[in-house]
Amino acid sequence: MTVSPGLLHMEHPLRAFYQFFLDLIVFTIKSIFYILESIYYSLLPQRFRKLKDVSGQVVLITGGGGGVGRLIALNFARLQARIVIWDINQEAIKTAVDLLAKHGFDNCKGYVVDISDRDQIYQRASQVTEEVGPVDILINNAGIVCCKPFWELHDRVIQNTYNINIISHYWTVKAFLPHMMRNNRGHIVTVGSVTGMLGTYGCSDYAATKYACIGFHESLLTDLKAHGYDQIQMSLICPYYINTGMFSGVRPRMMPMLEPQYVADRIENAVRCNEVWCVLPNSIRLLTPLKCLLPAKMCWELMSRVIRGPESMMLFQGRGRVAAG
Repeated sequence: MTVSPGLLHMEHPLRAFYQFFLDLIVFTIKSIFYILESIYYSLLPQRFRKLKDVSGQVVLITGGGGGVGRLIALNFARLQARIVIWDINQEAIKTAVDLLAKHGFDNCKGYVVDISDRDQIYQRASQVTEEVGPVDILINNAGIVCCKPFWELHDRVIQNTYNINIISHYWTVKAFLPHMMRNNRGHIVTVGSVTGMLGTYGCSDYAATKYACIGFHESLLTDLKAHGYDQIQMSLICPYYINTGMFSGVRPRMMPMLEPQYVADRIENAVRCNEVWCVLPNSIRLLTPLKCLLPAKMCWELMSRVIRGPESMMLFQGRGRVAAG
């Protein structure tokens, strides 16, 4: 029996429709499970959660010489991980290493690295692999913020902000991901920012790099999952303003700045729980859909009159190159 080409042509859309319908049913069933799982873990106290053992693993922290980065290093050292600190400031590295040693942790090694320099990243990555071992957990934490209206930003400042805050992530991941892929094991942490979800006054360069961090992170996660590297975990951290020198002078109206230890603890917890997306504080998650749903003029009134975001950022006196927030 001969089937006409027209009938064969009609089968393909029908088959595609049935497959789509089946996929939709599976998605719905899984979604119910995932929602219940999320609610369960959000209500379960941390002490009852199964936490990943990181003892003996190599944890590399960019911008680890000070601020949140130094506290992250101390947290993971307490878990018996082997710590590698990258920072541009030799004195900050020495302070961090001495702090860990003071607490009885000798498993820390520091390297002076300018992460705006691709070749230097690759050279130091090879050195770390040779002297310490392959990196198991990469925490891209370093960053800078200038906080000036766009027209006052010097070209060099814009380029440097991009090189440090996002372009460096490409080079660090390219340096350490191959080992993770060979073993289908590892963890990559991207420290983004709430300003990567909501544009902020004086941050046309900084916010843009943080938006890029989110896009890079989510796309890399998709690449890995699509190619079967499902045991390489990724955590995206988006904190509000952190009470460090980075945002010195900023006076938010609605909520207090986050304390560095709290942020470091949450990053540690995100790694040990394989948390995919962590917004600090969690309530800010609600602002993202509001931005898409509310009229643009209403969003501006909320930002300028109620939250007074631009006004709070005009008091900025922060310093340049430090751990990101």
